[in-house]
Amino acid sequence: MKILGLDIGDKRIGIAISDKDEKFSVPFSVIENNSHFRSNLENLINEHCIKKIIIGMPYTLKGTVGEQGLKVIDLVKAKIDFKGVEIIYFDERFTSSIIENEIKNRGLKKRHIDKMSAAMILRDYLDKKNDTKKDK
Repeated sequence: MKILGLDIGDKRIGIAISDKDEKFSVPFSVIENNSHFRSNLENLINEHCIKKIIIGMPYTLKGTVGEQGLKVIDLVKAKIDFKGVEIIYFDERFTSSIIENEIKNRGLKKRHIDKMSAAMILRDYLDKKNDTKKDK
Protein backbone atom coordinates (compact mmCIF):
# COMPACT_ATOMS: atom_id res chain seq x y z
CA MET A 1 0.00 0.00 0.00
CA LYS A 2 1.23 3.50 -0.78
CA ILE A 3 1.09 6.26 1.82
CA LEU A 4 0.75 10.00 1.24
CA GLY A 5 2.63 12.57 3.25
CA LEU A 6 1.29 16.12 3.43
CA ASP A 7 2.95 19.35 4.50
CA ILE A 8 0.02 21.72 4.89
CA GLY A 9 0.58 25.44 4.52
CA ASP A 10 -1.77 28.37 4.29
CA LYS A 11 -1.17 28.75 0.53
CA ARG A 12 0.27 25.44 -0.68
CA ILE A 13 0.30 21.79 0.30
CA GLY A 14 3.38 19.69 -0.35
CA ILE A 15 2.73 16.07 -1.25
CA ALA A 16 5.01 13.06 -1.00
CA ILE A 17 4.22 9.44 -1.73
CA SER A 18 5.74 6.20 -0.54
CA ASP A 19 6.57 3.14 -2.56
CA LYS A 20 4.17 0.19 -2.23
CA ASP A 21 6.47 -1.50 0.31
CA GLU A 22 6.37 1.60 2.53
CA LYS A 23 10.14 1.96 2.69
CA PHE A 24 10.85 5.09 0.64
CA SER A 25 9.40 8.59 0.42
CA VAL A 26 9.45 10.56 -2.82
CA PRO A 27 8.60 14.25 -3.24
CA PHE A 28 5.54 14.16 -5.49
CA SER A 29 3.90 17.54 -6.08
CA VAL A 30 2.56 20.76 -4.67
CA ILE A 31 -1.07 21.77 -4.91
CA GLU A 32 -2.68 25.04 -4.01
CA ASN A 33 -4.63 25.24 -0.77
CA ASN A 34 -7.80 26.49 -2.43
CA SER A 35 -11.35 25.39 -3.27
CA HIS A 36 -10.04 22.67 -5.63
CA PHE A 37 -7.78 21.07 -3.01
CA ARG A 38 -10.24 18.39 -1.84
CA SER A 39 -11.08 17.15 -5.34
CA ASN A 40 -7.40 17.20 -6.39
CA LEU A 41 -6.45 15.18 -3.32
CA GLU A 42 -9.35 12.78 -3.77
CA ASN A 43 -8.23 12.09 -7.35
CA LEU A 44 -4.70 11.40 -6.12
CA ILE A 45 -5.97 9.06 -3.39
CA ASN A 46 -8.05 7.09 -5.88
CA GLU A 47 -5.33 6.99 -8.55
CA HIS A 48 -2.71 5.61 -6.14
CA CYS A 49 -5.03 3.51 -3.92
CA ILE A 50 -4.02 5.44 -0.79
CA LYS A 51 -5.29 4.08 2.54
CA LYS A 52 -3.17 6.23 4.89
CA ILE A 53 -2.17 9.90 4.98
CA ILE A 54 0.56 11.27 7.21
CA ILE A 55 -0.12 14.90 8.08
CA GLY A 56 2.77 17.04 9.27
CA MET A 57 1.68 18.59 12.55
CA PRO A 58 3.45 21.84 13.45
CA TYR A 59 3.62 21.34 17.20
CA THR A 60 5.03 24.17 19.29
CA LEU A 61 8.46 23.83 20.87
CA LYS A 62 6.67 22.67 24.03
CA GLY A 63 4.98 19.87 22.07
CA THR A 64 1.50 21.36 22.16
CA VAL A 65 -0.88 22.21 19.33
CA GLY A 66 -0.59 25.92 18.62
CA GLU A 67 -2.40 28.27 16.26
CA GLN A 68 -0.93 26.76 13.07
CA GLY A 69 -1.66 23.25 14.37
CA LEU A 70 -5.30 24.19 14.91
CA LYS A 71 -5.46 25.43 11.30
CA VAL A 72 -4.11 22.08 10.12
CA ILE A 73 -6.67 20.16 12.19
CA ASP A 74 -9.51 22.32 10.85
CA LEU A 75 -8.38 21.80 7.25
CA VAL A 76 -8.10 18.04 7.77
CA LYS A 77 -11.62 17.87 9.22
CA ALA A 78 -13.05 19.98 6.41
CA LYS A 79 -11.17 18.66 3.39
CA ILE A 80 -9.20 15.49 4.08
CA ASP A 81 -11.53 13.30 6.12
CA PHE A 82 -12.13 10.60 3.46
CA LYS A 83 -13.90 7.34 4.29
CA GLY A 84 -11.53 4.41 4.44
CA VAL A 85 -8.38 6.57 4.67
CA GLU A 86 -6.49 6.58 7.95
CA ILE A 87 -5.16 9.98 9.06
CA ILE A 88 -2.05 10.16 11.25
CA TYR A 89 -0.64 13.42 12.60
CA PHE A 90 3.16 13.34 12.76
CA ASP A 91 5.51 15.84 14.40
CA GLU A 92 7.03 18.13 11.77
CA ARG A 93 8.90 20.56 14.00
CA PHE A 94 11.95 22.03 12.24
CA THR A 95 11.16 20.29 8.93
CA SER A 96 10.83 23.48 6.90
CA SER A 97 14.03 25.04 8.27
CA ILE A 98 15.99 21.83 7.61
CA ILE A 99 14.66 21.64 4.05
CA GLU A 100 15.29 25.36 3.43
CA ASN A 101 18.94 24.86 4.46
CA GLU A 102 19.23 21.78 2.25
CA ILE A 103 17.75 23.63 -0.74
CA LYS A 104 20.11 26.56 -0.19
CA ASN A 105 23.14 24.27 0.15
CA ARG A 106 22.23 22.28 -2.97
CA GLY A 107 21.30 25.31 -5.07
CA LEU A 108 17.73 24.14 -5.65
CA LYS A 109 14.74 26.37 -6.26
CA LYS A 110 12.48 27.40 -3.37
CA ARG A 111 9.41 26.01 -5.15
CA HIS A 112 10.61 22.55 -4.09
CA ILE A 113 10.38 23.31 -0.34
CA ASP A 114 6.78 22.13 0.16
CA LYS A 115 7.08 18.74 -1.53
CA MET A 116 10.52 18.10 -0.03
CA SER A 117 9.12 18.93 3.42
CA ALA A 118 6.28 16.48 2.81
CA ALA A 119 8.82 13.85 1.75
CA MET A 120 10.84 14.41 4.93
CA ILE A 121 7.74 14.10 7.12
CA LEU A 122 6.75 10.88 5.36
CA ARG A 123 10.32 9.51 5.46
CA ASP A 124 10.57 10.17 9.21
CA TYR A 125 7.23 8.42 9.74
CA LEU A 126 8.28 5.41 7.62
CA ASP A 127 11.65 5.18 9.38
CA LYS A 128 9.96 5.21 12.79
CA LYS A 129 7.35 2.65 11.71
CA ASN A 130 9.94 0.33 10.17
CA ASP A 131 12.26 0.66 13.20
CA THR A 132 9.34 -0.28 15.46
CA LYS A 133 8.73 -3.41 13.35
CA LYS A 134 12.40 -4.42 13.74
CA ASP A 135 12.16 -4.11 17.54
CA LYS A 136 9.35 -6.68 17.74
